[in-house]
Amino acid sequence: MLDTANAAREAPDDIRPEEDVPRDRPFNPWRCLKTDTAKALVAEAIAILQDEECRAGKRQRKRRPQDGVNFEKAVAALLADVMHHVLDGHPGGLSVTRSKRQLTAASRYRPAFIGKTFPDILDALSSAELIQQDVAPNRPEIRTGLQTVIRATPRLRQWISDRGITLRDLTVARKGCETIILKRTKEDRWDKGGRLDYVDTDRTRALRAEMAEINDWLEAADLNVALTWDRLGTVDFEDRTLCRHFTLGSFERGGRLFGGFWQHMRKEERRDGLLIDGEEAVELDYGQVCPRIVYGLCGSLPPSTDLYAIPGFEHRRAGIKKVMNAMLFAEHRLTQMPKGTRKLFPGGETVEEIVSAIEAAHPEIRDAFFRGIGHEVMFHESTILVEALLDLKARGIAALPIHDAVMVPESRAEETRTVMLETFERLTGVEGSVELAP
Repeated sequence: MLDTANAAREAPDDIRPEEDVPRDRPFNPWRCLKTDTAKALVAEAIAILQDEECRAGKRQRKRRPQDGVNFEKAVAALLADVMHHVLDGHPGGLSVTRSKRQLTAASRYRPAFIGKTFPDILDALSSAELIQQDVAPNRPEIRTGLQTVIRATPRLRQWISDRGITLRDLTVARKGCETIILKRTKEDRWDKGGRLDYVDTDRTRALRAEMAEINDWLEAADLNVALTWDRLGTVDFEDRTLCRHFTLGSFERGGRLFGGFWQHMRKEERRDGLLIDGEEAVELDYGQVCPRIVYGLCGSLPPSTDLYAIPGFEHRRAGIKKVMNAMLFAEHRLTQMPKGTRKLFPGGETVEEIVSAIEAAHPEIRDAFFRGIGHEVMFHESTILVEALLDLKARGIAALPIHDAVMVPESRAEETRTVMLETFERLTGVEGSVELAP
C-alpha cells in the first residue's frame, strides 16, 4: 500500500534540466592537505595572515593554544577546498555560510574548528588577496536563498602554478565526516533545503555502518582512467567517499548515493576511459526503475513491454519518462509541461494529452500519480542499489554506483546483471529490468 504521509513538495535536488546554469558547490570543510608541498603553501598563507593581523593591530594578544590550532585548521580547509575547486575545473564557486547562528550551533556535518570566527577568516583571506568573496546580502526579512560565494584569486592561482600543486597534493579526512545526510523539506522556491541535525538511533547507525563498509571497499578498489593528459589532471582519485542523502526530514525518503570521482565524469568518459581491476568498465542500468517500483508498491505486475512506450507517443520516449516522473513527484495534476520537457515534444502535444495517455497505458498505477510519492520511490530505488552493492562486494565484484546504475569490469557484467535483477525482485516483488548502457 502507498504511504503518502510525507508527500514531496519539490523534485529531488539532483534532477534539473541540462540547460540550467551549474550551481555553486558547497564548501567541503573536510578537505585537507596531503603533501609537504601543499602544507608549505598553506603555512605561507597563515604567516601572511598573522603578519597582517599584527600590522593592522587587529589582535592585541596571542591566540590561546586551541584557538590557534582551530585557526590554522580552518585556513587549511578553506585553501585546500579552494585549490581543489581550481584544479578539478568545477564551474561556479564555493558557497559558504557567514551566519553566526549557524556557525555557533552544534552540527554533525561540520568539524569543530569551523566556528564563529569563520567569517573573520574569510575576510582575512580576502584582504590577503587569496580568495575573492561575493558576500550574500544580510536581509533576514527577505528569503533570497543566496549564500556567500568564494573563489580563488589570481594570486592563489599563481601560487598553485608556481608550486606545481595538483589534486594528488590534497585529500579528504574521512574520520568524522558524516555519510548519512538528512535534508529538510524546502519551504519555497528560494529555500535550498538545508541539512537537519538528528539524534542517532539503531537505524541511523546501521545506515552509517553500511556506508562505511561500502566506502572501505571502494577505497581499496583498483581504479584508473584512460584520459587525455589535461583531463587526467582534473580527476581526483582520492574522491571515493559516498554519502547517502535522505530528503523531507525522513530516513525513508530519498537516500541516493552521492560522491566519487566517477560521478563527476562525463558519461562518454566513463564509458571509454574508466578502468576497474585493469579492465574496461561497462555500465548496467536499472530500466524503467521508477514505474516498476510503483507497480510493486501498488501490488500489481508491470506489463512485459517498455513502460515508457506509450501508444501514440512511440517516438517521444525521453519526454514520456520525464513527464511520468514529474507525475510521481507532483501533488496536483500537471497543468503545464515540466521544465525542460517541451522540446522533447516537437509535435506541440498538450500536457493533458500526454498525462491522459500515460494514465490510459498504466491503469493499475493511475491512482499513484499526483500524490507526491516521488521521494518514497527514490528511497526504494536507493535501498535496492545499496543492497546490490553489498551483494556485489561479497562476491568480489568491484562496482561504482551512479544513482540507479553501476559500473563494473566488463568480464563481470553478466554476474552483476543477475545480482541486480535478484535484488530488485526480492525488494519490490516485481521483475526488474537491467540494461547495458550504450
